[in-house]
Amino acid sequence: MTKYYITTPIYYINGLPHIGHVFSTVLSDVVARYHRLLGHDVFFLTGTDEHGQKAEKTARELGITPKDVADRYTPLFQQLWQRLRVSNSDFIRTTEPRHHIGVQEVFRRAQANNDIYLGKYEGWYCTFDEAFWTEGQLVDGNCPDCGRKVDRISEESYFFRLSKYQEPLLSFYRETPDFIVPRTRFHEVIRFVEGGLRDLSVSRLKLSWGVPVPNDSKHVIYVWFDALSNYITGVGFPENQQLFHRYWPADLHVIGKDIVRFHSVYWPAFLLSAGLPLPRQILVHGWWLNEDEKISKSRGNVVEPNALIERFGIDGLRYFLIREAPIEADSSYSQESILRRVNSDLANDLGNLVSRSLTMVQRYCDGTVPVSGSHHPPFREPLEKILSSLRETIDEFAFPRLLAETWEVVNSVNRYIAEQQPWNLAKSSSSREQLNNVLYDTCEALRVIAALIAPVVPNTADQIWKQLGLSENASGAQLRNLQWGGLQQGTRLGELAPIFRRIDEKEQGPVPEVKAEILSQEQYVTIEEFQKLGLKVAEVKAAEKIQGSKKLIKLTVDLGSEIRTVVAGIAEAYTPEELIGRQVIVVTNLKPTRLMGVESNGMILAASTDGRPVLATIIGPVPNGTIVK
Repeated sequence: MTKYYITTPIYYINGLPHIGHVFSTVLSDVVARYHRLLGHDVFFLTGTDEHGQKAEKTARELGITPKDVADRYTPLFQQLWQRLRVSNSDFIRTTEPRHHIGVQEVFRRAQANNDIYLGKYEGWYCTFDEAFWTEGQLVDGNCPDCGRKVDRISEESYFFRLSKYQEPLLSFYRETPDFIVPRTRFHEVIRFVEGGLRDLSVSRLKLSWGVPVPNDSKHVIYVWFDALSNYITGVGFPENQQLFHRYWPADLHVIGKDIVRFHSVYWPAFLLSAGLPLPRQILVHGWWLNEDEKISKSRGNVVEPNALIERFGIDGLRYFLIREAPIEADSSYSQESILRRVNSDLANDLGNLVSRSLTMVQRYCDGTVPVSGSHHPPFREPLEKILSSLRETIDEFAFPRLLAETWEVVNSVNRYIAEQQPWNLAKSSSSREQLNNVLYDTCEALRVIAALIAPVVPNTADQIWKQLGLSENASGAQLRNLQWGGLQQGTRLGELAPIFRRIDEKEQGPVPEVKAEILSQEQYVTIEEFQKLGLKVAEVKAAEKIQGSKKLIKLTVDLGSEIRTVVAGIAEAYTPEELIGRQVIVVTNLKPTRLMGVESNGMILAASTDGRPVLATIIGPVPNGTIVK
């Protein structure tokens, strides 16, 4: 079996995950899932970078230890990846003992190769980017990458003989022209290396949070020598040689364009020095922009991923990111563009196709896939063409094109149904064979389409297969099983339900941005601050849906001393009838607001799981108006 080893960057733990992290990870997940579809033995690694001055700085600001910072932030990444159905094989933390052992082994091998020497560093250092700069590289005296203030440093340091590897690297690039994609990034790296490489400082003397230098514990290994080694420590180096030799070298490192130099110059040089094989390819994607600026923690314009999931769903966000973002260019986020993709592609095109096709099978064929004769619908050939070229498409990372071509098939099936009019065919027994052909063709198209898009929208694809009556998940499908005609005639459909609802534009508000640099997993509040919230128990006396909205319910609640109207977005989880008589918790001192023309004077407390609200309440009955404290 062909192996395929893919990695994301490892993410700094001094702030919350943002949409840039999500894109790198979802893109990597999509690549990994498509290779599993091809039948490959895939190992998919992601993780967190937990060492360095930034972690120490954040710890000082929060009044905790660097380990506390790591333990606070890392679960936020892990939980978000689980929520997004990211299928990583392992999650590496640079604070793990297995990683420390591997980093020190790489350092020892470089020392043994006479590539590490003790010297003195003098120059400018950017704490945020963990990068050293010469005087000529500064822009207006600041870091050329992030624009922040740099510090003049003069201290003893271990150096790596990067200059020694200028010609070996250039030879490697010439021999491996597809090492860096897209091509523009490849040429940028060559120009950088041709400009001359200086030896690299790879240790810090005044830093305590990191991997100690072997046999000289007063030095800590510099963060990039440490962090980049995760790609081998995550697959067992040096202790689990069986795992390491099974998957290394990596087939693909997925990174953002701001860390190209570290991955395409420093990392190959470290590996050459340690006598280890080089990765096969580096995929460099652009930035996500918010009002023409890169979305990043440093700029304070972070779009909070969980808020996007709440609004557009897991698959809605995944689909938008992969459908909209060309690898070679930057991409712009807007709420309107996500809404358009979700409503048009997922709800209207795909959602309606699934609903109308399976409903007709339920109605006209007693809920079983009909027996079909030899038939060749117009969408079969383009669908088979997509499948036959899938390997090349995956190798080119042409996922926006793949989705566009697949949606052309989706629309072709929709047109086919409109042209064949199965509702009319069902009226005559003489048209029964034609009806069976039409309905089988649409069901078989759905089976193949779902498997084809499962790496991008796994939840949606699995729901389609489940409704088709298939016992397996579409997200576990294999390309070899997607030949036309694979859907067994007589298969009984599963329970039918909408796979994607259309989002009402009237219910949309601004997606919150997060000042991620100063946030922690939990920001403490005083008891006095908490008591400012007017939390009271109320009983629902009346409830009705608000006309024109799928989410909103108008509630009349009894707070003991007064009756209020509160509007809550819970209609997808609760009917008005089942709310009447319930006791709920209301925030009573919020400023009134109007929703869909109704004034809401309070807010009902609820938890949320994958966008579905669950009301907060109390275990036993208490008088209406009781204060919650």
